[in-house]
Amino acid sequence: MSWIDSEQACRQWAGTWFEYPFDQHSFSRDCRWQDLPTFVLQGAKGEILAFGQYYNRLDCCHLARLIVSPMVRGAGLGRQLVTQLVAHGSKELQLERASLFVLKDNPRALALYQKLGFQQCEYPEPEQGLEICYYMVATVKSEIGESDDAG
Repeated sequence: MSWIDSEQACRQWAGTWFEYPFDQHSFSRDCRWQDLPTFVLQGAKGEILAFGQYYNRLDCCHLARLIVSPMVRGAGLGRQLVTQLVAHGSKELQLERASLFVLKDNPRALALYQKLGFQQCEYPEPEQGLEICYYMVATVKSEIGESDDAG
């Protein structure tokens, strides 16, 4: 909860339906971590460094609520989080594609997802509020993030 220190940060992380300001009860309810597979990356001392969820959305392993601790951003944990969620989620859900939404004004996340093989696609169903996001889909390989180029 402490990583999300403003309404703008909350919207960027979880979208418009997530209550802000939040308390422990509303945060837990809106995260849906009782309903969705939820994972964290932990540091050597057990501290939480990153958080993410997945579920089946339109026959894709859809990644949701991805966040890396502000204290360790830029250290490659976003890549690690996404690759592990896709590998685990696509195997668990038996799906061959992964998807996610990213805000159009989040160039760092967009660049990461593109490096990992996600491509922008039209969202196939009508849904309000998505005009501020890109919908991205990737084919799950043995390891997402494999690239045909050396760079």
